[in-house]
Amino acid sequence: MLHELQAQLDAGRQAQPHPGDVGEDRQRRLRQAPQGGEAGPPRGQQGARVEVSAPDITPPGPALVGIDVEPQYVLGFPMFVGITIGSVPPGASLMRLPLPSPAALRGAIGIRLWRPGEAEPFFEEAPTAVVDADLSAPSFRLRAGEVRRLLVEIAELLPDDLAAGEVDGVLLYGAPPHVAASGRGRLRFREPTGAERASLDELRPEVEAAGSFGRWLRRPPSDPTRLAPPADQGDPLRYPRLMKYLIHGPEELDAVDPARLRVLGGVFAPEACGLAAELQAARDPGAFAGYAQQVKAAYPGLAAWMDAIAAGQSEIAWARSHR
Repeated sequence: MLHELQAQLDAGRQAQPHPGDVGEDRQRRLRQAPQGGEAGPPRGQQGARVEVSAPDITPPGPALVGIDVEPQYVLGFPMFVGITIGSVPPGASLMRLPLPSPAALRGAIGIRLWRPGEAEPFFEEAPTAVVDADLSAPSFRLRAGEVRRLLVEIAELLPDDLAAGEVDGVLLYGAPPHVAASGRGRLRFREPTGAERASLDELRPEVEAAGSFGRWLRRPPSDPTRLAPPADQGDPLRYPRLMKYLIHGPEELDAVDPARLRVLGGVFAPEACGLAAELQAARDPGAFAGYAQQVKAAYPGLAAWMDAIAAGQSEIAWARSHR
């Protein structure tokens, strides 16, 4: 399955060295001491003055080293974005970074929007995450040289009056004051088709009861007999539909056909490989280790996911056991 999924991850791009690093550019100015055996300045006069100046030192923080978006989003539907988190400087190790997920942003994601060609944004939603060990907020550690790929659903951040068309966007991640910003990129939105609108209207009561599409995919289906995996690569609900099927479907994970993952391309390509590894671990645990190495090589940002599966901490397996 792995070779059928396109490997396009921006995690190989490293962040630039942090501008606050202190090195040869540090400036020191020192007045020379008296020469010729002088004991010092006469009494009543000020002694030699030492002036030291250095640039402000900014502590290490997160960086968005990769962003994956859909070619086009459908208004009213989920807006999934893949983010790859690194550190600045690249060799820094970071503790307690906020951990958003497709089910909950937890205040860790924000967005700025511009109209194409304009310099000032017309909309901004800033991150509000608070990372505190006493609050038990979900967080993770990023070790030196490591990157982490996360899939987030950000439709709740968009302005209510956003119309079909194009806007420029910047994604924000972190817990203030340590917030990273992506580069500015183009986002495209369209109105749903009649069939898409009917599909959305059918699911609306369940989604509103759950609070979001991310939370909906974790909830048991109201009618299990109607639960079916997605078959259309153009379905704007293909990811939540597939995840709901993997968690609540009638098949055990070791019986799920990996071909069902082919609907996940584009922004979901890394997740398709990760899910293929989940199925491999359920079907043939002995072959999982080799497959996991292939996934890590293709998508370094999924290393933590592969390690969790190997440690028996698969989120899908956990969700199935608590359904």
